[in-house]
Amino acid sequence: MREYEVLYIVRADLDDEKVQDAVKRVNTLIERSGGKIERTNLWGKRKLAYEVKHQKEGSYVLQDFQLDPDRVPELEAALKITEEVLRHLIVRKPEKAAPVTAVAPPPPEVVLEPIAVETEAAGRTGRADREDREET
Repeated sequence: MREYEVLYIVRADLDDEKVQDAVKRVNTLIERSGGKIERTNLWGKRKLAYEVKHQKEGSYVLQDFQLDPDRVPELEAALKITEEVLRHLIVRKPEKAAPVTAVAPPPPEVVLEPIAVETEAAGRTGRADREDREET
């Protein structure tokens, strides 16, 4: 099983109990697909960037879960037909990488020297050019 997260928006015209019911319904969809819920995070009501199904606000919910990759399309299809859910997005979480070993510093023979810039000479030519232009 792989780790995924789903962010979905529940209709804002539902009260808190109905939002909790919608979250439970999504949880049962995940569990029926053979998944395991790890964490649920209710973000609350927020204004949508654009109107979705005649709704200007929605309650955002973020859930982490584990699921077999073959079952993800089945879960997406179930979320599409769930009336309370306006939009959803399922994302696979990155694999936990092995610990990175420390990289050795470069050998001491390699020394980078700064490039010297002649600012005085450049400043004089700039003033001289300006003075020439003003005289004309």
